[in-house]
Amino acid sequence: MTTSSAAPRACSGWTVRLACTVVLGLFGWSGAAEAAPDESAVQAAFVLNFAKFTEWPPASLPGRQGAMQLCQFGVRDELMQAFRALEGRPLQGVPIQWRKVTRLEEVRGCHVLFMAESGLSLANLGGWPVLTVSDLPGFAQQGGMIGLVRQSGRLRFEVNRGVAQSAGLRLSADLLSLAMTVLDGSARREGTM
Repeated sequence: MTTSSAAPRACSGWTVRLACTVVLGLFGWSGAAEAAPDESAVQAAFVLNFAKFTEWPPASLPGRQGAMQLCQFGVRDELMQAFRALEGRPLQGVPIQWRKVTRLEEVRGCHVLFMAESGLSLANLGGWPVLTVSDLPGFAQQGGMIGLVRQSGRLRFEVNRGVAQSAGLRLSADLLSLAMTVLDGSARREGTM
């Protein structure tokens, strides 16, 4: 007897398989499902894995009663739902808490910032220990830390290690080895992303 399911076919390539494994586990996928996880759920799984392989300066980590702040700038409802599904899950020993930010001042205290749209100046983040992630075109080249890129129908990512280091974040060698590109830009470029 052979069975066919949409998820294994949709989850090809080892970086995508890693993300799909997380997504399928997070959202309780079963073999009876007809559709593969949507793009937003896969992006949320990628962001969760990026955070798992990031080391923040000890002073920026929440205490035992705190939470890892996963922030979103910009409106994208499907992505918001995928991030909210991560709330309460453990990350670095504390639960994840999602929140939407609309201004630069609100980013202070975020551990991860996903930029769903442009309009926030990366240069003004200075040395804040905030892991910045986006699927905006050229994000890593323009001073973001991790840019999600669609290549040949697959979701891949680029890393700007120099920007992460200048913010006091350490990205694991495992994460860097999976990136399609690793940039060593030393600082965020001026301007608004």
